[in-house]
Amino acid sequence: MSIRPHVVALTRPVSSMLVAMAILCGAGGTHGALAAEPTLEKVVLVQRHGVRAPTQAPETLAGWTARPWPTWPVGRGLLTPHGAQVVGLVAGGMRDYFVKAGVLPAQGCPGEALVVWADGKDARTRESGQMMADRLAPGCGVKAAFSDPAASKRRDPVFASIGGACVLDKAAARRAVAAAIQTPNGPQIVDPASATAMARMTEILRPGAPANDPAASNVVVRKSGIAVKGPLAVTANAAEIFLLEYAQGMAAGDVAWGEASDPAKLGVLLATRQRTVALTRALPYEARRQGAMIARLFLATLAGKTRPAAPAIGPGVKVLALAGHDTNLSNMAGVFGLDWTLPGQPDATAPATAFSLELWRDDTGTRSVTATIWYAELEGMRTLNPASVNPVRVPFPGCTSAIPGACTLADLSKTVLATIPDDCGQ
Repeated sequence: MSIRPHVVALTRPVSSMLVAMAILCGAGGTHGALAAEPTLEKVVLVQRHGVRAPTQAPETLAGWTARPWPTWPVGRGLLTPHGAQVVGLVAGGMRDYFVKAGVLPAQGCPGEALVVWADGKDARTRESGQMMADRLAPGCGVKAAFSDPAASKRRDPVFASIGGACVLDKAAARRAVAAAIQTPNGPQIVDPASATAMARMTEILRPGAPANDPAASNVVVRKSGIAVKGPLAVTANAAEIFLLEYAQGMAAGDVAWGEASDPAKLGVLLATRQRTVALTRALPYEARRQGAMIARLFLATLAGKTRPAAPAIGPGVKVLALAGHDTNLSNMAGVFGLDWTLPGQPDATAPATAFSLELWRDDTGTRSVTATIWYAELEGMRTLNPASVNPVRVPFPGCTSAIPGACTLADLSKTVLATIPDDCGQ
């Protein structure tokens, strides 16, 4: 399913989203006056870290191609200084909106109203979380907290819930994958768009070599997760690296060795990444397990429930901001049944992109939830242009609310929590 998003660009007054909410809620009163504008009460969000160097080992990259990869200014998998600025770019756009909506103060510091929690496993998420905290509350010294990865044998379960009693049933997971790849012409792991992208990627990575056989790719199911293997996985990872090179601001000749150095060409190649995401972390069967704790945490926070630690949520929290990974955004898509495309950005979970849920109260007291994706257009990531930051409202399917595309908090919680296994995210 692909949802055509409604985009409200931040080059317009950010309060236009609030005005639009009032209009969408309809008219009321004997003279047809607009209904009272809904009040934004809370926001919960998870933002992907910023632009980073490739995570693959040099020998792995060398195995993909004989061409020399460009040099990055930081080590393997680390956040670049430019990548940190991209996080700040998007976080600054979110702050502008949150201030206008009243969940963050225009002057002074938010105190307990703001909680920022980062995945402690990686430096790139810890540093991105701190950049987000600095931009959401400038000058306030808010710290992005995180769990000490050395104190636990597993990564923070907020960001990766599979583990312990929460595992995949291999047979059920295989059935979910089988349903996802089924077509009128039989099962196809590589769909037409990714087949086209794979052929082009072969030309770039291995000039003159024969095209990859789509049948050489497969999906592997383990208790710890689902993974795509073979040429589809390799080309998906390489396509993401090309996007990172472009977003980093590398010279055109260094982006895919000059063969995909604009957003349109990159968009074609990223079909491989979109396909692997759809078959793994965004697949509802996996997403409802791996993303269980974030989903539970988000819904509980919107409902006003407190939490003692990791992260601590007090009664006064208005904005809960997590600094995580693209996996977390894809998990939320699978958990909440959402899909989106981003105008000007070929990667739906590009660096610094944020998935947010907003809690609104209307004049009847009804509380409803909307979903928004905050992102920077690819060219804007490259040039650090604030005008490239946009919010995209993504409607919940099958919900009824006074706010079009929204779900009441009660209905959303009941529907989503019923799909998450009891052993996951508790």
